[in-house]
Amino acid sequence: MKRLIYLFLAAISAIVFVYAAYNGVEEWNRSDAVAAMQEEAYTGETKGRKIAQESYIKYCFHLTRYYRATFEYEVDGKTYQAEVDSGLEPWDEEEVHYVPDDPATCYVGQFPSREDESGDYFGTAVVAGVMAAVFGAGALGFY
Repeated sequence: MKRLIYLFLAAISAIVFVYAAYNGVEEWNRSDAVAAMQEEAYTGETKGRKIAQESYIKYCFHLTRYYRATFEYEVDGKTYQAEVDSGLEPWDEEEVHYVPDDPATCYVGQFPSREDESGDYFGTAVVAGVMAAVFGAGALGFY
């Protein structure tokens, strides 16, 4: 009976491992595609001036200070604002990349933001993989 329980838990852990690993890769590829699309579409470039900044603490595996800054930039005589969240304190002046047909659509900095959740999926895959190995060893009678 003990081996059946271990075998069941190993199978469930293996399924979670495959699911999390697959979705982690999919999320990674999706965020790469979004970043590439933004680089192609956001061809307008100007300088933005930081007008406000606040810092906050985010807990991941340890406490990390993040910065939320508001930048003001001008395109064709009209003024726009953009916000950016960053793990590094932004400079007083940063590049702003915008869509020429809609200057309010933009990103601040040299590269578009890669907002993805692949790290969460990969972390889950590691834990599930270890659990599958431990329960599999138990099902095979190694302990």
